[in-house]
Amino acid sequence: MKVGDKALISIAENCKSLKELTLQFCERVSDTGLAAIAEGCSLQKLNLCGCQLITDNGLAAIARGCGDLVFLDISVLPMTGDMGLAEIGQGCPQIKDIALSHCPGVTDVGLGHLVRGCLQLQSCQLVYCKRVTSTGVAIVVSSCSRLKKLLVEEAKVSERTRRRAGPILSFLCSGL
Repeated sequence: MKVGDKALISIAENCKSLKELTLQFCERVSDTGLAAIAEGCSLQKLNLCGCQLITDNGLAAIARGCGDLVFLDISVLPMTGDMGLAEIGQGCPQIKDIALSHCPGVTDVGLGHLVRGCLQLQSCQLVYCKRVTSTGVAIVVSSCSRLKKLLVEEAKVSERTRRRAGPILSFLCSGL
């Protein structure tokens, strides 16, 4: 079954109490459907991993309409970046768990905006974001006092950050 914007609009109109939605790799889902969901449902968990048509505008809609989100997976979204993270940071302060791996538009600046607003953050997956550097990783570690797990490439962790973060760091393909 192919899920697209029409289905999301129907869900938003008929499932007002929906709290959890997984749209993983739904290729027909765009900002239009996401905006309807944000307007019609008060989600707490949302998985958008691989929904290639989602942009920063879709993330902004989620930030405006789903302020109670505690889990968000926005991995593999090639058309999202720092603006979307800034919106999420401002509009979704309850996020505890975020996955934003494989997002080429995400930079250290966007991470800074995200963590300034998401003070409840406990878990962050941050692998294969080409424009995130050791500075961005350090920002996450130093800004998130509740952080329990950070998945990142080992090469992006400075010695200082490694000492500060200690056991919360998890490395992808460690020791290979």
